[in-house]
Amino acid sequence: MDAIFALHNRTSSPRLTEPAPSEAELQLIYQAALRAPDHGLLRPWRFLVVKGDARVKLGDLFVRCSQPDSEEKRLKLRDAPLRAPVVIIAVAAIVEHPKVPAIEQMASTAAAVQNMSLAAYALGYGTIWKTGAVAYDEKIKQALGIGTQEEIMAYLYLGSPTLKERPVPVLPTQDFFEDWP
Repeated sequence: MDAIFALHNRTSSPRLTEPAPSEAELQLIYQAALRAPDHGLLRPWRFLVVKGDARVKLGDLFVRCSQPDSEEKRLKLRDAPLRAPVVIIAVAAIVEHPKVPAIEQMASTAAAVQNMSLAAYALGYGTIWKTGAVAYDEKIKQALGIGTQEEIMAYLYLGSPTLKERPVPVLPTQDFFEDWP
């Protein structure tokens, strides 16, 4: 798939199912992440890949750590990782650096997530980037082995889209770009 086509047409896929990418396709997606812009070549990221029964364990972890106040919220948390056959937890592994502040390291990790999303699209798969309370909850982060100098940037859900692609609105560039001065 042409890169410009992918950049102009990729959308989030809220409903994902099997088949998941093969191991060879996952390797292509992972390699795309590792090509993200990276000031100082710090490689300020790591990724936890959750597949199969591990998704059930992740949902149980969400419930155990969050202790939702209703059965509806409990079921939603428990089932969240099951909305796709693969969940990639993108972690910004922030290091102290005199020239590369934490915000740049987080931005680099976010770019890695976008690269994975575009690579998946180019291979015929869909993704949706989620965060929410489960990305910021300290108990969940600790249970996942996320260090105090690390941040969860995304839960990237990955699989085959079940919904037809929706049209992408073409935004007028002049609404967002201007020559300076």
